[in-house]
Amino acid sequence: MNNEFLYHKLIFINESLKKRNANNKNTSRGQGRILAILKHREGLSTKELSEILNIKVPSLNETLNKLIKNGYIRKEASSEDKRVLLIYLTDKGRDVKFKKPKDIDIFDCLDESQKEIFDECLNLISKELHERLKADNPEKYAKMLQERKEVLKKYFDCDITQSEWYRLLEK
Repeated sequence: MNNEFLYHKLIFINESLKKRNANNKNTSRGQGRILAILKHREGLSTKELSEILNIKVPSLNETLNKLIKNGYIRKEASSEDKRVLLIYLTDKGRDVKFKKPKDIDIFDCLDESQKEIFDECLNLISKELHERLKADNPEKYAKMLQERKEVLKKYFDCDITQSEWYRLLEK
């Protein structure tokens, strides 16, 4: 099997899924991710939210302004420091129901053993990508993982090292 063919097939599948789910308020997309985070923990500052999402504040502000304009969130000055704006969901934001991705059932064409094999293949590819990231810049990679651990612990009291995904990378 040709690696280039497999690579382009994977890109095509990814692009197709993105297009089909573009207007689905999917939590993996920009505005949906913010709403999903705020459903778990409101009253975050812009700085905190940018840290959680691992994006720059100016990029985040653009998305936040769209959410404000559409009535999903509001900003309020912190009672401790009036210069800090905290982000809260509005009733409309709380009422957002996240839809499952349109094509979540595409895997129904596979039987259970094929799904397990596919899962193993995805795990191998994910692990390989992470190994390459680590090889390219070990310090930057270690820092990235450490920052993710700290953010999850700090804001969601969650330990990434307990996740199946993280254990896969540590093997």
